[in-house]
Amino acid sequence: MTKNITIIVIAMFTMFPLQAQNFKFGKITKEELKEQFYTKDSSAPAAYLLKKRNSYYRYAKGSGLQLITEIHKRIKIYNTEGFDYASETINLYENSGGSDESATKIKGYAYTLEGDEIVKTKLEKEDIFKSKYSKNRNQIKFTMPNVKAGSVVEYEYSIISPFVQSIDEFVFQHSIPIKRLEAKMKILEYFKFNQRQKGFLALNPETKKYMDTSLGLMVSEMLYNLNDIPALKEEKFVSNIKNFRAGVKFEIVSLEIPGSTHKVYSKTWDDVVKTIYQSSSFGDAITRNGYFKDELDLEIEGLINPEEKIEKILEFVKKKVKWNSYRGFGTYEGTKKAFKEGTGNSADINLMLVSMLKYAKVTAHPVLVSTRDHGVPMFPTLEGYNYVLAAAKVGNEYCLLDATNTFSTIDVLPTRALNWYGRMVSEGGNSEIVDLMPKKKSTDIVMMSVDLNEDGSIIAKYRQQYNKNNAYLFRNIFNKGSQESFLEELEKEQGQIEISEYQLKNNYDLDKPIVQSFQFFKEDAFESIGGKLYFSPMFHLCSTESPFKSDKREFPVDYGYPWEDKYLITINLPDGYKVESLPEPVAMALPENLGTFRYNISSNPKTINLRASISMNSAVIPSHHYISLKEFYRQIVEKETEKVVLSKI
Repeated sequence: MTKNITIIVIAMFTMFPLQAQNFKFGKITKEELKEQFYTKDSSAPAAYLLKKRNSYYRYAKGSGLQLITEIHKRIKIYNTEGFDYASETINLYENSGGSDESATKIKGYAYTLEGDEIVKTKLEKEDIFKSKYSKNRNQIKFTMPNVKAGSVVEYEYSIISPFVQSIDEFVFQHSIPIKRLEAKMKILEYFKFNQRQKGFLALNPETKKYMDTSLGLMVSEMLYNLNDIPALKEEKFVSNIKNFRAGVKFEIVSLEIPGSTHKVYSKTWDDVVKTIYQSSSFGDAITRNGYFKDELDLEIEGLINPEEKIEKILEFVKKKVKWNSYRGFGTYEGTKKAFKEGTGNSADINLMLVSMLKYAKVTAHPVLVSTRDHGVPMFPTLEGYNYVLAAAKVGNEYCLLDATNTFSTIDVLPTRALNWYGRMVSEGGNSEIVDLMPKKKSTDIVMMSVDLNEDGSIIAKYRQQYNKNNAYLFRNIFNKGSQESFLEELEKEQGQIEISEYQLKNNYDLDKPIVQSFQFFKEDAFESIGGKLYFSPMFHLCSTESPFKSDKREFPVDYGYPWEDKYLITINLPDGYKVESLPEPVAMALPENLGTFRYNISSNPKTINLRASISMNSAVIPSHHYISLKEFYRQIVEKETEKVVLSKI
């Protein structure tokens, strides 16, 4: 819900009294300071001893109705890895109309135990910094002073917001455990909110309604009391862990003050899209074309095929306007200015792209997106989206485009935009769901010819080919630095190999796959024991451990896009040796054809030939298939590390 909606309210409100606290600010015990680890998770670098939030409404003379949120946090720092949790960032919304959120009553202490005495260090004003984060966001940051391993830090502050219809999410889970959580929300009878729980914790708030006699108003109160909340730990292949943390979101439905105000805020996604479309920073941007017509005419002169036009216009926009790293679905200072100055936000660039495609008689529409770090929109609000792409029609299907990155191509988007579904917006603000996940697999094909030396080293010729999203990622990594720094990192990643004769093809020819080739030398690549040679036929390329170690997983595995890795390896047998044993071939598949693994190996008197492949046919593996996926990877590791044995003739 946007925070710039004017709400008319009555002028007789007072602050609700606070509930008595179990943890009084400043009352730290020696037992808390002596605690060396969290007993329910000894790996935790820190833990919340208390996380408390109290949100309520009050009426302030001269300011009107305000939403007050009081925060109290007490955190135990167990070791140096927990020092990051001694810092706090407060995000504050700023309205161009002059209504801003503010943070007040900031106070804090760091406590340490020196001998048998508790020493506390105060958070001073000069330790608190305010900065501009974005067009509509300010930030206040502070780090508690004199923090050591074993310290406890504690701070309080209040946020005063004029945006009374926008309640920030109640967050009940973090990357460190929480021993005690208390959260309270008091809502006046004039407001109607939908409450949506998220995450995998059982949340059963105490609820009650009562008459506030001083106001003559009914109040609905929700009180959450939770103990020993486990940490929500980062795992491999998660798009945004925040999507899965426990919490409660509030969606305003209506405000109704008898005899004064009746306003309905509840919207459908169609309502949201129409509102966006009708704004001058969106709908108008895809119809303006006067500023680019002359230059674009020269670029597309003689082109008839729609796909050729799309490729040409995409490259033209990428060269003409560079992304300034700001995201948004609406233009910042306008597409015309972005075109003239050569820089703009994501909407400036991609709405300009839509406009150019339309001008070139290509059917094209903008696509509203929530980026991976922004999360998955839970209910219809203008804040659900923070990005926009272009969609262009080729034949009977639409392809997706993003001109913010030099190396993006048709249907190859920056990873940030690969976030489940978007909404394609057509004329008049009509919309339809669009699947953002790529349909075609991105491949990584390795071809390697290996010679074994008697000292346990190998010399090999190596050729690797990437296409689609794999090629996109490679180009972004390779081109952000020098070739020398890239090769240094590559040598480390591949197990301290020594690379020579490096060649790269198609770095800037985006229609073709990336091809890198080189020779390399590697010491200690295999073992020689009792006259026999032992080695994995994949050498340092084999998987030695599974990325999935948890016994269970509540959220899906998100690779970002479907992919296939292939290995075509030839091993030249050294003189005087023969094959004594080879791993057995194997073929495996995940349920519902989600993925496959194939491993075929054969030999003749001179060579060993390996053909192996891992294929994920879906970008996302549902959590109910996690156990199957974990076992799948366990068997892959087992097979890829299995040894070939050579013996002397």
